[in-house]
Amino acid sequence: MRHVTASEQPPRQLTRLGRTSPALAAGCWPLAGPCVNDGADVGWAPTHDIVALDALRAAWERGLRLFDTADVYGHGRGEERLGYLLAEVPRDQVIVSTKTGYDRRSGHPYQALQMKRHLRRSLTRLGTDHIDIYAYHSTDFGSNDQYLAEAIAQMNEFKREGLTRAVAIRAPHEFAVQWAAENRPRGQQARRFLHLLDRCQPGLIAVRHNLLSPVYQTDETTVIDLARQRGMDLLIKQVLGQGLLIRHPGPQATASLFGAGDHRRQHNWFSPLGRRLIWDGLRPIRDRYGHTPAALANVAIRFALTTAPTAVSMLGFRTASQITTITTPGPALTPTEIEDLAAIGTRIRGSLNQAFPTKTRL
Repeated sequence: MRHVTASEQPPRQLTRLGRTSPALAAGCWPLAGPCVNDGADVGWAPTHDIVALDALRAAWERGLRLFDTADVYGHGRGEERLGYLLAEVPRDQVIVSTKTGYDRRSGHPYQALQMKRHLRRSLTRLGTDHIDIYAYHSTDFGSNDQYLAEAIAQMNEFKREGLTRAVAIRAPHEFAVQWAAENRPRGQQARRFLHLLDRCQPGLIAVRHNLLSPVYQTDETTVIDLARQRGMDLLIKQVLGQGLLIRHPGPQATASLFGAGDHRRQHNWFSPLGRRLIWDGLRPIRDRYGHTPAALANVAIRFALTTAPTAVSMLGFRTASQITTITTPGPALTPTEIEDLAAIGTRIRGSLNQAFPTKTRL
């Protein structure tokens, strides 16, 4: 299998930025190391500055130009490490995406004063005078949305001042417009997201989408459909399932393999049983497409590029060697291949839901 750079992929148009991006982008969360925020583990395993910079350099050399991070990743460590790369490469060739809304160490993050402080710190850590994509990382705007209007006004002010260029918002992991008419919890979540879209008026939506994502009915309007209908740009995250879709789970263990500050120790899918169920369920894909991490990454990337053909697909990685799993996607997957892969993903989700009736979602 020939490894190629991301620049050899057909580019994606980011209309709200007035520029294009390679189809593949760098998801930099895993490079920020462990972090605890508001009592919750929100990071990854420790990694050294030099290792992280080597990984970022490798991503740049392979043609990735959109780099996504957040102020809460490592409480600034993620932005600082991306800043090391920005100091070495032409800034105008990089699309910098970062987020705000989760860091609660000094008050509610969507108070205007806090937003100003957080953006100023982000700009300093990144070593830049503007953020290309600035995202609402959380949809918690306080009791009864008391800070929502304030946050929207401040986001608009950042754009007027030229400190940010476009605004993004996160979509629910599972969503269809039609669910908004339901009284079930997913209906409430759908109504909430549609409300925030109308109020915040973002230019981009970020959504998780991979082989383990739900299969929707043909008459359901997904986030991918909604972005297209509204003329919004789309960022796909967790294409590789945070590594679950490409790596052998390793020997069985009775305790978590992840330390303090690593978000994976909180999720059942990363437990020994969860990883084993996913790996066993992926056997038909390995038998058809190959058993190496590169081969499995290849099919996962092709799945994302085929099913979300206008989106930028963000890939997480922790080392320079891992970035070599970005391979040529080859031709688009056929409808039959997509159907088969989705069916495999549905079976895996079913086994996970059976094993973990609650708290199964990442």
